[in-house]
Amino acid sequence: MYDEEEAFVEFLKLKEEHLEQILKWRTSEHVTKYMFTDVEYNLDRQKKWFERISSDSTSRYWLITSKEKQLGLVSLTNIDRHHLRAYWAYYIGDTQYNMVGAMIGPYIYNYAFQKLGFNKLLGEVMAHNDNVRKIHLKHGCTEVGHYQQHILKDGVFHDVYIYEMLADEWKKRSASYDRFVGSFEE
Repeated sequence: MYDEEEAFVEFLKLKEEHLEQILKWRTSEHVTKYMFTDVEYNLDRQKKWFERISSDSTSRYWLITSKEKQLGLVSLTNIDRHHLRAYWAYYIGDTQYNMVGAMIGPYIYNYAFQKLGFNKLLGEVMAHNDNVRKIHLKHGCTEVGHYQQHILKDGVFHDVYIYEMLADEWKKRSASYDRFVGSFEE
């Protein structure tokens, strides 16, 4: 069992050695059902994806770890350094660590606002992902709208909800989450 009080979360820069684990998680039913895209289990394609994101200056990906256990993946994408904003997303790969998912937001908000100096983080969540939608609201995100029938998955269109967190809003809440400062590998 995962002990939240004793946890120290580290965010390791995604490396080629992590790709097989990431692919296993990404193609598992409990992860892929909430993703906008589907991928097949193909390590060669995974390596091409990794090459593409590794050379993309508008994205960063980390492996979420704690106590030497690999827990999941978190990313900042569409990083806009002029407007000081980015999108963020994550997933927990192993269902026994699902409760860690509720903690990832404060880590990424503290990092993005305090270390990177961003003004806004945005997230997009499929309508049927109720737990993640609730987590965004619990941390103080504003649900700013939704896209109707935005994602076609398994022959069904899904709505996508949009969340944003502003640095000023996070500052008002951050005292409650000041212990959520992880080590983000650059």
